[in-house]
Amino acid sequence: MPDETGVATATSVGAVERAAFVQQGLRIVATGASFDALVGAVGAARFEADRFRIDVHDPTDRSTVGNTAVAIALADVVPFGPDLKSPVHRFVVIPGGPEWVFAEIISTTDAGYRRHDGKPWTTSSSLDSRFARGLVNLVPDARSVLDPCCGAGSIVLEAASLGLDARGVDWKPAMVGMTTENLAHFDYSARIDKADSRTNEFDAVDAVVTDLPYGHAIDADEPTIRAILANCARSAPRGVFVAPSDFSLWLSAAGYTDIEVVTVLKRRGFTRWIHQARSTLVS
Repeated sequence: MPDETGVATATSVGAVERAAFVQQGLRIVATGASFDALVGAVGAARFEADRFRIDVHDPTDRSTVGNTAVAIALADVVPFGPDLKSPVHRFVVIPGGPEWVFAEIISTTDAGYRRHDGKPWTTSSSLDSRFARGLVNLVPDARSVLDPCCGAGSIVLEAASLGLDARGVDWKPAMVGMTTENLAHFDYSARIDKADSRTNEFDAVDAVVTDLPYGHAIDADEPTIRAILANCARSAPRGVFVAPSDFSLWLSAAGYTDIEVVTVLKRRGFTRWIHQARSTLVS
């Protein structure tokens, strides 16, 4: 999880290019218990830095040293020439919490989801592209993804754009048409079917990712949602489900385990509950 500055430790940054809420992947070059210690550690380190640029990431004002002074002091101990306009190597300084960090940017998100905000069709309940990309990224190892309640296709678009075997289902012909046209607009390929996801027999996929149907009277939707969850549990080993409340008990009843729930606050105080779960019915 990221700290208050938005920085998190990871074992790999290979997936940053497709990220929605992570901007950069860093490789730590040197650390120090203080700024002076960091300057000494950077000066002693051996790394390639021809045509470099140094920026400071300090959104919570931890540093008592000005950003320009930080960059100049570190640039003075880097045995290469800077290039602020067209750098080949970009470095970031993160002032201490427990320590100061000097790291190289080795990957950056392509923010490809942003172009999907211009899709021809959307509805009042459509997920925004960034949020949809984040949901798909919750199953990073999946090669095939099914959205059984695809609506206008926000999730299907993101899965298809990442080169996954993307599939969408909706019982409304209008939604099937919107998703199909949105995919064609970006020249993406995906299988979209008109079917009832309560009873339709899905082909096996690696993961289900969906924004469940819900209205103002959620109790009236319970039989529908329970039937969709049960069908999904028979179709994929992993599931990511968006709902307006905690549906953990319904997921358990459908055959899911290892259920994790997080909340995301959306506009006008509306909260969505994101459920991640593993099916006990599919290995």
